[in-house]
Amino acid sequence: MQHDLKEILFLPLDLPSLDVDYDKLVEVSQSMKGDLLPDEYRGCEHIPIRWLDTSIKGKKEYIWTKFAEEQFPEVKQYIIDHVQPFVGGLPRVMIIVTPPNTQGLDHIDCDRDDFDECQLKFRTVLHGKTSTLYFLNEKDEKEHAPEINKQPFLMCGKWPHGLDNSTDKYKFTLAIGAPWKCDPIPELISLVEKSKLKYGWHDKSQIRLMPDYEKYFKKEKLKVVQEAEKKIFK
Repeated sequence: MQHDLKEILFLPLDLPSLDVDYDKLVEVSQSMKGDLLPDEYRGCEHIPIRWLDTSIKGKKEYIWTKFAEEQFPEVKQYIIDHVQPFVGGLPRVMIIVTPPNTQGLDHIDCDRDDFDECQLKFRTVLHGKTSTLYFLNEKDEKEHAPEINKQPFLMCGKWPHGLDNSTDKYKFTLAIGAPWKCDPIPELISLVEKSKLKYGWHDKSQIRLMPDYEKYFKKEKLKVVQEAEKKIFK
């Protein structure tokens, strides 16, 4: 039986965890502040690992950034070995940096026009807790994800969600972004089936969407992000 990918809210994945040194992550995030991508929509910053290179006029392609090649080759290799097989063509890849003692902004991770499509997002917490991630129910109340430590997972990006980091340490999360379309290729379906049997899962029948969910849609791309991207590929 083929599983309906659209019904997944949160699913731990039967994939190996990834070890990345915490001190190195902190050092990079602090020493290269000018190259990090600020994300005011989500209340965090991104270390770009694979990004859209727009430096050559008339040509756009996804490339591994200097962060992937110089600081985090183990992250690049993990993505190639364990994520690319079920994703297919690799989209953007980033490490999400959530500063200590911050509250993330509630949001929806897709455009309005794509809301009816499958919007699964791959995540794995490198340092921090998965249980600081929450989904908002019909009363705008937080329903937290389970604590699975460094286990990779899929989550529904189009469900209103956010995360808090009330600790005195940075939280680092490896993520893939657009334009992954969640095509139901055999590798993805097989991984989902194995993961559901091994870990169980949370589906959207266990939570209700608030009627005014559209208030959580993102606005247009921030100019500060566009300027930061220019610096990465200068």
